[in-house]
Amino acid sequence: MPQNLPRPAYIALRFLFDLLACLSRLLNATVFAGSTHQTTSARAYIEGLTDPVWAARRDRIDRLIFWQADHCREQWLYDVERARETLRKNHAIANPSIVTPEARPA
Repeated sequence: MPQNLPRPAYIALRFLFDLLACLSRLLNATVFAGSTHQTTSARAYIEGLTDPVWAARRDRIDRLIFWQADHCREQWLYDVERARETLRKNHAIANPSIVTPEARPA
């Protein structure tokens, strides 16, 4: 995401990225019978480590998204970080008396 965008431009760009991610999740769930919690790119990366069909899909996706080096791997890392953030938030809600290291004042 580009830095120092005016707020309206940032919101519009974030909305576009989120919409594309939703479409990718829909594709993964409906066409490839995968999870709605994982983008097609992230699945292509992780499945492509052991499955030649998914490795070919990963290569095609990475060529399609040519402006981002190693797009599928980056998307997988983003999905993993998003899941970790959700777990941190859920843990904080379930255990309000426990202060996580990230929330502890410096």
